[in-house]
Amino acid sequence: MKENRFKKVCDMIELKQLKYFIVCADVGSFSKAAEILYTTQPNVSKAIKVLEDHLGFDLFQRKSRGVLLSTKGKHVYEYACKAIENIEMLSSFSQADHIEPLQISSNPSAWMARIFADFYNHFNIDRLHFQMYSASVEEIIRRVAAYQDELGFVYVMSSQNTAFQYVLSRNHLEFIELKKTQVVLYLGSKHPLFQANEIGEDELKKIKLVQCYEDEFDLNNYWKITNAKGKNIPIFENAVITNSEAVLLQLLQTTDLANISSGYITDQVDEKDLNGIPLYEKENVVMFGYIRRRSEELSDWGNTFIDYIIKNMES
Repeated sequence: MKENRFKKVCDMIELKQLKYFIVCADVGSFSKAAEILYTTQPNVSKAIKVLEDHLGFDLFQRKSRGVLLSTKGKHVYEYACKAIENIEMLSSFSQADHIEPLQISSNPSAWMARIFADFYNHFNIDRLHFQMYSASVEEIIRRVAAYQDELGFVYVMSSQNTAFQYVLSRNHLEFIELKKTQVVLYLGSKHPLFQANEIGEDELKKIKLVQCYEDEFDLNNYWKITNAKGKNIPIFENAVITNSEAVLLQLLQTTDLANISSGYITDQVDEKDLNGIPLYEKENVVMFGYIRRRSEELSDWGNTFIDYIIKNMES
């Protein structure tokens, strides 16, 4: 009996009713919801009443100045939001059946941004839909595992490889290394050692960092990992944390803050006017490469993009 009633209710509920319900819950008013939905208050009230009749209980507490979700209404709201999100996702699949997607994520990187722009200009095809998402290593792992991205390009220190591989294996992912680069300390233009070619331990202890994202695999954690020699490593202060490459570059160009990053992927140095000081410790080189789902074939465009990356690394 319960299964029959559940099926009957699902058959009767309309997408419009769920949308009206969500907007009413968000703004706490049928009249405001009507304005947002480009309809009238009577139409909104009717849709909510029909939905309540189908479910068999009130979704809202009617007040003189608006509406509040009832206890059961709060539970329905959570599932209604998920239902709308899933339906919209299915709709996007239907609309995009004639479009080939290339969905990529990457750590903030001026070099990757330039490569992606060059790739777009080189393969500007009407039926190809590009997506480029900038994120931390942890977020990229989540996105690739969840099929939001096909490829995720990351910079990870070799000293973190064991922990990195463990996280990847738990998510059924693999990492393909493309190149190793040196760990580099970039000093802001206002730092007194901006023009220096090397930096001593005493000066290192005074460094303040600007950092893109904050996760376990961020390169700014370089100094939080004891190296093979058991060296007493200074802990830097994270003065600024941002998810914006533009903000990071602006701070490096105008302040005394510093950033720990990888060396350049190619000899073609980006026009940043930044001074990078290599940190020479063999056990802490940076691995650059991409994350992909294990045992799955890449799309033709995924393979094409990787080939384009490799070609540009060699030029």
